[in-house]
Amino acid sequence: MKRRLWIGALVMLSLGIFMGSASAQLGGNLTKCNETEEYVDISVNISTKCMVDVEPAALSWSPVDPGGVGDNDTEILGPGYFAMQIENIGSINITQVWFNATYPSASPFARGNASYTNAGNYVVLSNDTSSNKPSAKDFWFINRVEYNETRRLVYLRDPSGDMPPDNSQYTYGRFRNASTEYFWMIDGTPGNCNETGKTLWIGSEAHTRTQTGTTNFQSQAVGGTFTTTPLANYNLGSTASFAIANVNSSSPLAGYAVAVSPNCAVFFSKWNRDYPFDFSGTNAVFADDVVGHPTNTLWPGDSFALAIKVYVPYGIYEGQSEAGRIWAIVTSA
Repeated sequence: MKRRLWIGALVMLSLGIFMGSASAQLGGNLTKCNETEEYVDISVNISTKCMVDVEPAALSWSPVDPGGVGDNDTEILGPGYFAMQIENIGSINITQVWFNATYPSASPFARGNASYTNAGNYVVLSNDTSSNKPSAKDFWFINRVEYNETRRLVYLRDPSGDMPPDNSQYTYGRFRNASTEYFWMIDGTPGNCNETGKTLWIGSEAHTRTQTGTTNFQSQAVGGTFTTTPLANYNLGSTASFAIANVNSSSPLAGYAVAVSPNCAVFFSKWNRDYPFDFSGTNAVFADDVVGHPTNTLWPGDSFALAIKVYVPYGIYEGQSEAGRIWAIVTSA
């Protein structure tokens, strides 16, 4: 009985406390402050930096047959990368973007091992990224090098009518575009192929597994089908001089700029504006011009894409080709 009375008293005491404070104001009688604000000024000065990011950072194609194409079906790191993005991550406008690619220092053919190859010499780019399989005609090499043939080709006829060609007067090779090849010929020999007045002949019909293509460079009247491109000497300071030209507009390789070294290596370029492809009127282009940015300027935070593939020629040694590299080179005004 005592326990019940004690509990009841406790309950009544508690109720009394809350009932007695029902009209109390939280915080008592303190005066409320009027609403106001204060601010802090922030100032940031961005340093001037010219920077570019290219993604993905690595690409690998496997397997690719001789005479085959490595595209998103055989790109294995993504898997399936078919293009790369070039982004201005700096703080100033980029006005020019071009590319450079590694290449073998000597002919990789008739060698018997892969150490003479270089994967950078296989790379082609296109500004058509509307799908993951742009048309083959839209792809161009960055700066593919082709060395003269190391074996006599007995089925070629030179401009003087000799078959096989007279190697005391002419040097010849082929432009390898995956499964198609175009024979070329120069009226020079190693040591003087870069002289002004030399001529580069390029066959108009492709050599493939099923057709011989243009092999007669004597004259069009006797069955030769080719174009001629006069070469001009180009020298920059103390650097090695080249014979340079744009490929004749009627050639199947029209659109390329060419540079011929003294020892008759022929470079074909579309995306490289470095020396010696920086001559006036060159067919080599700045990539940002081609993709059509406003006033051809890549603003900070902006980017563009280029489709990428590899064209592997016939007659290349099996296995892993030597690692190649391409560079995106940028300048600002």
